[in-house]
Amino acid sequence: MKKSILILAAMVAMVMVGCKESPYIPNPGATDGVPESMPVTIPDTNGIEISIDSAIAICKSLPADVATAEIYKLSGVVTANSTNPDDVPSKYKNINFKMSDNGGKTSISCYYINNLNNKKFTKMTDVPLVGSKLTVRGQLINYKGTTPELKDGFIVRIDSMVRPTIPDTIHATCEEAKAAALALPENNTPSKDIYVVEGYVQNEGYSATISRGQQTFWIADTQTGGKVFEAYWCDVPDGATPVAVGDKVRLTGKIMKYNSTPEMKNGKIKILEAAQ
Repeated sequence: MKKSILILAAMVAMVMVGCKESPYIPNPGATDGVPESMPVTIPDTNGIEISIDSAIAICKSLPADVATAEIYKLSGVVTANSTNPDDVPSKYKNINFKMSDNGGKTSISCYYINNLNNKKFTKMTDVPLVGSKLTVRGQLINYKGTTPELKDGFIVRIDSMVRPTIPDTIHATCEEAKAAALALPENNTPSKDIYVVEGYVQNEGYSATISRGQQTFWIADTQTGGKVFEAYWCDVPDGATPVAVGDKVRLTGKIMKYNSTPEMKNGKIKILEAAQ
């Protein structure tokens, strides 16, 4: 009987150990920090674990642009996002940010960082924003002899996560987009939401110049409505052919106010109807 009790106790202990909470799950209540998929097992001990101040000191001891042979592991809180989540994954599939482990007194730049399991970023909502607590690993380098960096690494674990929010999509006329843009703070403060604006390309303010696959022109709700809303260096459909005066187009992107100009900068253009 005594032997049976000991066996039962051992089995209970094994179950309790097996149910131990994963380090990838934050404390109760911190639901923002739970990754959508659990990472594949990668030894958390990979890399030499040091403080960020120690990493900075190592970087400063290196010749310019020479990376360490050793892999280091740093833990801290994101203090700045150098990669805009809106550009993931359309432009970038790895990210750049700054991280600190002493409340922002000192920080190190983390460049070309992949997501958990060394996978590329595939969703903007997976980008950890300022305030996220995480651990990264990679090589140390003294970029151009002036900037300490951890580069070409990946996120080992996330203890708490501040996620980007998916912007709403707002369909607006040219006049509505103009009013919404002019209500924003001035000069390069884009809207949080994505706007879809349809209108006719105007002769006033028109330029057929294509630069880097983009064009600048004005649209209005009617064919002769004048300069109502500006498409400022927006992507033409084929990257080479300018839209024509009189075309009905759809602009998709964020809006802003530049001085007193309501505009969409670097938006996407779709031709709905060719000029008659």
